[in-house]
Amino acid sequence: MKCQFTLTVPEGKLLIAKAIAAQPEVRKALSEGMILLKGGTTVSALSEELCGVPLRISGRITPRGTVSSGAVKPEGAHSLLIRRGVPEQGDGRLAEIAASMGPGDVFVCGANLIDPWGGAVMMAGKDLCGEPGAIIPVIESE
Repeated sequence: MKCQFTLTVPEGKLLIAKAIAAQPEVRKALSEGMILLKGGTTVSALSEELCGVPLRISGRITPRGTVSSGAVKPEGAHSLLIRRGVPEQGDGRLAEIAASMGPGDVFVCGANLIDPWGGAVMMAGKDLCGEPGAIIPVIESE
């Protein structure tokens, strides 16, 4: 017997979020440590799965290229810290949060594409990828 399942893009993101949320490292950080989430549509699905709070999405990749979300006055967190299960605004505090993270904490940043060496790449909407771009090298090196 053969069976085929077809998922929409939002259903695929929800499936990815459920799989990440079920990881032992994520479950432990959720209850005992910190999880830092950097906005994106898939990461927003994860945020909703973990604490019920969606993230603000700054832009999207469309058939015509990258576009702004169009929000005149953005609402909600683009980066969210979940400390022992409690969500906190992360925007404007990423360097402070990254410096306080330890080996049992988790940082999740969505990827827009894969580079020629197989690494995940984040789309840069601002010089040096803005605030998230400033902490990614710190997170990776630690």
